[in-house]
Amino acid sequence: MSGYVQGASAAEYVPEKVKKAEKKLEDNPYDLDAWSILIREAQNQPIDKARKTYERLVAQFPSSGRFWKLYIEAEVNIFIFFSY
Repeated sequence: MSGYVQGASAAEYVPEKVKKAEKKLEDNPYDLDAWSILIREAQNQPIDKARKTYERLVAQFPSSGRFWKLYIEAEVNIFIFFSY
């Protein structure tokens, strides 16, 4: 399994819903319900931790402008935050 769960350290808490979503993606990498769970979780994480999820998302759906927009906004928000 790759991504969010695999990269988690032993001390890092991974919500059960994220584990279930990752399992669903193993069976069907195009499961939008599972991706929605991972996206919501990524949006609540620092970009350092969320980046891998966003990169997996746009790799799976490279022509989805909506998913690219989410990723870009997450990256840009960190620069806006530190510029003030």
